[in-house]
Amino acid sequence: MKKFLAPIIAILALALSSCSQVDSAATIGDEKITIAALQDQVDLILAEREGVDTTQMGLESGEALTRSQLSYMISNLIINEVAKEEKIEIDQAEIDAYKIEIYVNIGGEENLPNVLVSAAIPSTSLDNVLRRDLILRKITDGALAAGVVESEINDLIKKLLLIKQQL
Repeated sequence: MKKFLAPIIAILALALSSCSQVDSAATIGDEKITIAALQDQVDLILAEREGVDTTQMGLESGEALTRSQLSYMISNLIINEVAKEEKIEIDQAEIDAYKIEIYVNIGGEENLPNVLVSAAIPSTSLDNVLRRDLILRKITDGALAAGVVESEINDLIKKLLLIKQQL
């Protein structure tokens, strides 16, 4: 799902950043992503790389890292708005259960720093990433329950996010 949404979010980020105010990296509706918040996100990622062997990782840096983080931040705002409109709520118990699932999938919690660095996710954003994934999972489950064919789910989510962006 993340790979599917990345090009859409990148396009939205580029379009939105050109319409933003001087002190903001992007403005979506009433929400503003400040340049300082974006830089803080990038700085956290770079700082966490220092504690991990990154020699075999093809990591983004410079403008590419900044653009991908802006795309991530924009998509979070949009997905959170969709969740509000669709009345999708994620509680901490769901996030904690998902963490356990993730730990099993990555071979234990001790491997988390490597996974986060590889994915350009600061450890402080882990709960937000998991919340986002759970929202998308609930949207997917709801669509499947409503009879949407699995092969059409990505298109449905794309339309939902684009419609929200246009509002």
